Amino acid sequence: MKRYPIQIFAALALAAFAAAAAVSCGNRGGSGKNQQDSSSADVAQAQAAAVPDTIAPLVPGEVRLKDDVFGEEIALKGDTVKRDEIFQVGVSTMIIKDSLMLVCCRDDRPFRMYSLPGLELRGVSGNRGRGPMEFISPDIWPYEAPGYMALVMDEARDYRKMYKVRTDGTLEQLNHRIPGQYLADFSYTRGVAAEDDGHIAFAYRSAIYLYDGSDTAAAPEQTVRKLADVRLGKYSAGSTMNIGSLGVNFQYERAVWAFKYAKRVVFCDFDGNMRSVDFRSAEEGETEGVGMDSNVTHYWKLYAGHRYVWLLYSGRTPVDVVREQNKDIYYIYVEQFDWNGNPVRRYRLDNWGFISVDEDSGTLYFLSNVSEYPFFKYSLR
Repeated sequence: MKRYPIQIFAALALAAFAAAAAVSCGNRGGSGKNQQDSSSADVAQAQAAAVPDTIAPLVPGEVRLKDDVFGEEIALKGDTVKRDEIFQVGVSTMIIKDSLMLVCCRDDRPFRMYSLPGLELRGVSGNRGRGPMEFISPDIWPYEAPGYMALVMDEARDYRKMYKVRTDGTLEQLNHRIPGQYLADFSYTRGVAAEDDGHIAFAYRSAIYLYDGSDTAAAPEQTVRKLADVRLGKYSAGSTMNIGSLGVNFQYERAVWAFKYAKRVVFCDFDGNMRSVDFRSAEEGETEGVGMDSNVTHYWKLYAGHRYVWLLYSGRTPVDVVREQNKDIYYIYVEQFDWNGNPVRRYRLDNWGFISVDEDSGTLYFLSNVSEYPFFKYSLR
């Protein structure tokens, strides 16, 4: 498998908060075979079962765990999906819905729609620019209403303007009445997920909020309520130590925040009950404002599934990752939790990049930014 570590991580080592640098992925590459420890058979059966309508109540509180709580780690090798296409992966997001996968990349036409399970390209859409319905630095977030794939926000323009991507790839504006201060002001903690135009969960200044616009007679200030404060210890709401990733499950009325610079995950329900899962010892402190050499990246990204939360975990500094990849060593972990914060399984993948999970088929789709072919598939069964 041909790799490109230096191209990817030169910018990563220089920027304290960068996730990864953009690279171009071409049309040549290697392949692999799926391997999995047989001890995961019980997990496969659970993943194949129908999604329960309800979930047990969230038990509030804080628990401190060790990594061995996941049981035996499962090492997986990915199958390369060879496609004759070139696009800039960069820091990409993938969303799976209705046998489709939408990818937001760094190309001039940023939205790419694929059919599953074969990953055949169905079309590209969107445009970069400063005009109407154009984007400078777009990202996609889950949008659950039928006929749509994702919600789009542009961090470089105006967060107050949200758009929706239909299943055919076309875009339309999302109408909401979220008060402007939640979206206009700068915040290190950002994230959003929508059930429909009137029900949106979002993160802002180290807290998770829920917007309910169903009562059109209510004042905009009455449409938003705080679910959870996810600040890390003594740090202020604006601290970089609170950077992380948001996941939401509207069916189970759950939200989760996974910290980038601490091995800590916070779950909450829509009633405001919180459960913190902390893998740090009580004596461990956190150091803020240090350089990339000192900052370990913990939870890189997450994927919010219908049954489970899938957390992408590094556990190394960006500099360590670059050094390993210069030696042709590539790996990243995926930690699987249920929506009440219970650890399920931990996987080690032989690549570096971003994930989405089709829980119905037990397939993890991987978008690599260090491989010549960008797409890989991992069997979780």
